[in-house]
Amino acid sequence: MSYAAFKMMHWATGIENCASGFITHSPAELAAQISPIQAVDLESEWPAKKRIGPIPNVVVTAANVLELYTVRVHEEDGRSSQLSSEPRNGGVMDGLSGAHLELVCHYRLHGNIESMVILSSGGDERSKRRDSILLSFQDAKITVLEYDDAAHELRTSSMHCFEGPDWHYLKRGRESFSRGPTMKIDPVGRCVGALVYDLQMVIMKAAQAGQGLAVDDEPSNMGASASVRIESSYIINLRDLDMMHVKDFTFIHGYIEPVMVILQEKEPTWAGRITWKHHTCMISALSISTTLKQHPLIWSAANLPHDAYKLLPVPSPIGGVLVICANSIHYHSQSVSCSLGLNSFCAQLENSLDMPKSNFTVELDAANATWLSHDVAMFSSKTGELLLLTLVNDGRVVQRLDLMKSKASVLTSGITTVGCSFFFLGSRLGDSLLVQYSSGTSLSASVHAKEEAADVDSDAPLAKKLRRMSSDSLQDYTSGEELSLFSTTSNSSESTQVTT
Repeated sequence: MSYAAFKMMHWATGIENCASGFITHSPAELAAQISPIQAVDLESEWPAKKRIGPIPNVVVTAANVLELYTVRVHEEDGRSSQLSSEPRNGGVMDGLSGAHLELVCHYRLHGNIESMVILSSGGDERSKRRDSILLSFQDAKITVLEYDDAAHELRTSSMHCFEGPDWHYLKRGRESFSRGPTMKIDPVGRCVGALVYDLQMVIMKAAQAGQGLAVDDEPSNMGASASVRIESSYIINLRDLDMMHVKDFTFIHGYIEPVMVILQEKEPTWAGRITWKHHTCMISALSISTTLKQHPLIWSAANLPHDAYKLLPVPSPIGGVLVICANSIHYHSQSVSCSLGLNSFCAQLENSLDMPKSNFTVELDAANATWLSHDVAMFSSKTGELLLLTLVNDGRVVQRLDLMKSKASVLTSGITTVGCSFFFLGSRLGDSLLVQYSSGTSLSASVHAKEEAADVDSDAPLAKKLRRMSSDSLQDYTSGEELSLFSTTSNSSESTQVTT
């Protein structure tokens, strides 16, 4: 007789996936807000407080470990300022003296989590519906989790498995795949897309308000907030659409029906043939009809660089998608496109105008990104450097892309925005950070703007003045140090450091 014993001595701590959503509470249930200032005075010496709206939960995964956190903020009012002579964590920003993460749930699962997304109802701050957590496991398993108020823990809402004898035809004779299931969410929460077995797209329709899969013991949950659930699913074979070598996909904003953009490589190339074949990628936008189970092609863009690897949807009201490459960034929508070169290795498109170049050299391979506002995205590069990408636009028309530098941070494996005042940097190699950011006219920025008042046209548009006089600041609540971003004027390529 032989026996085997196994005991996990050190559980995984390196964060692989992170996301934010209203899991333990709905936006309407959270009342921790700071009143906004109705008017912005450009001549004021003191920065205006930004409104702190409902703050969602932070969900992180590390191998087979799942953790759910709540963000607790420390408000700085008049009474607390009088009682404490020194503000906490080095300063007060937007009326907050600090914040910390409070652990709500901790689970050790029986398999490594491949990807994680938050299924949102897509509502505003008055919405009473909560979000759900979707986890994917190899080879094609998907689990939907929701928060149970009675037990104060997560419970399984539904489980979806596309394995076994009935699904062998999806593998097409293969037994192993290079990556596990990858999931993406429609911005309004109408459906979920999961790429399994490399070229099989599973579309899972979310239940509408007042609908669900199972009937609970309590019919109406006594007025409690219901979570979003999955109603039905169907599979799209991307081979039938002549799509091969899919690199990434995402859902974009601004359409009546869900629109999925797929990044693929039509003719694969390699390093030895880049001189002859270097623009091999393309994107295709499919309109997904979850009712009719149809997916017509509505627009596409070809001749993208071979090193394109990630898609980043642009929030409303601009819309469109950013194609992230190692040496360039491209913006595409149904009617407009523009690009920005990052270094000397970016290849110029054939039969096109000269590609604008960034003021500094950077590589964006293995980078992570999130949106701080509808026109400002933050990138975390492979060297731990934070970059700000601004979409200079006129309404929904993007005119150009501007890239600015920030100070260095940790090497991130994931990044997500938490509400309108925080973002979370998850890392495998270092300490993960919860960072507060604020954009507005700071004290030093106002002084700096007054010193250069001669450079500002008196009859210039208000938006141009705000771009010149605004600055962004970051505060790290883990290390307690304050980070200063670089602010550039719209007419100069030189960077000016603004201290707060």
